[in-house]
Amino acid sequence: MHLGDLAAPDRSAAFLVYHALISPTLRDLIRGPLRRARHGGRPCSGVSGTHWCDECEQETNDRLLDGYAPLRRALAGDPPRTRAGEPVRELETVARWVASPEAARQDVGHAALLIRRRPSDGEPAAIRAARAQLVHYPLRSLEAQVRRKVATARGASAQPLRDLRQADWAAPLRQDPVAFALLTDAVVRLRGVTRDLFAVSPAVLGEHGLDVRTARRLLRDTLERLRELRPAFYTANVAVHLGEPSLPHVHPPTPEEVIIHGEEERLARGRLATLLGDRRARYRPLIEAVRAAVPESGPALVEQTAHALGLTPKAAERFVRTLIRLISRANLL
Repeated sequence: MHLGDLAAPDRSAAFLVYHALISPTLRDLIRGPLRRARHGGRPCSGVSGTHWCDECEQETNDRLLDGYAPLRRALAGDPPRTRAGEPVRELETVARWVASPEAARQDVGHAALLIRRRPSDGEPAAIRAARAQLVHYPLRSLEAQVRRKVATARGASAQPLRDLRQADWAAPLRQDPVAFALLTDAVVRLRGVTRDLFAVSPAVLGEHGLDVRTARRLLRDTLERLRELRPAFYTANVAVHLGEPSLPHVHPPTPEEVIIHGEEERLARGRLATLLGDRRARYRPLIEAVRAAVPESGPALVEQTAHALGLTPKAAERFVRTLIRLISRANLL
């Protein structure tokens, strides 16, 4: 493919060129915000462990389209305009580059490598403009937008601080200004800074003259009160960010229960990763069989395990039970 093919009349064919040009850099830069906003800082490994999850892939494709549509307008002679009514000059620069005679001979893969490099003083203006308008601009405010999207999808508040400060049900929580400050600080931190519930901000400690131990005790009591007053709000705005429980609870878990659940999940995922890393690849088919949409019957799975690992039927049954527990605790069923 050549860079000039991006100006082809067929929008579908042109998008394939655009994807090859911009996708490598966009995926480099979108990975961090999506990891923080959607996966609590953990890498996105999707269902199979080899590709990103559907949500992250969709978000990436949406951002690609956010850059593609304005560029096609610029190539058609109708570039997007600033608030002052001026054409976006960087898009015009990219459009001239794509429409130039040299672009018809320029390999799109080489152009993609130039965009993917770190900015430098001597790089062509078109490369700098493409990176700015087709990668950085579509990613502006991405992390905050995805956090709000994820939070509302889970039933969390789009603006939890507003609810805590204004809702009638939260009035008892506002009676103690110090405890309320600790609570709002925790809700903000869990949403975007850290998953350490009790890492109270130094600014909050200093403002209220608290030592760490007193602040943690007071925060713990306030969270318990929130859990009793508004279980759904507590689950969606606190518990989910701590350990992302996937199952509904009649009684929302305490912070300690959520942390323990998260630790068990991490340990189980670690043990499964060790099994999947076995050089002889003996365990992957067994794990896939347990996770299958229509799993094998118990006896068939035990028989398969005994044959694959050279175990007695009794030992194979114990191993299958252990494997099922690990997969369940890892939240992979």
